[in-house]
Amino acid sequence: MANWYWYVAIAAGVLVIGFAVYKIFGIDKIREWLLIAVSKAEEKYGSGTGKLKLVYVYDMFIEKFPKLQAIVPYVLFSHLVDQALVAMRKMLENEKIAEILSKKGVE
Repeated sequence: MANWYWYVAIAAGVLVIGFAVYKIFGIDKIREWLLIAVSKAEEKYGSGTGKLKLVYVYDMFIEKFPKLQAIVPYVLFSHLVDQALVAMRKMLENEKIAEILSKKGVE
C-alpha cells in the first residue's frame, strides 16, 4: 500500500493521454469515420462475418490513424465499432438512407 502514489500517477497519465487523444484526433471524428468503415466492411463481407469485419475495420483504422494504435486498446476499439454498428442500424431505419445504401450494396 506504500506505493499507492504510483497507481494515482498511472491513472493520471491514462487520463491525460485520453484527453490528448480526444483533443488532437477528436473522438467524434473517429466515430464518424468508423460509421463509414463499418459500412464498407458490411458491403465487402456481408452478414455473419463479424470477427473478419472487425479485423478489416481495425486494419483500416491503423492505416488511417497510425499514432492511435499505441494509445487505443483493441478492446476500446471493439467497443467503438459496436457503437458505430448501432448508429448504422439506426440510420438504416430511415427508408431513404437504407435505399441509398442498398443500391451501393450495404445492407
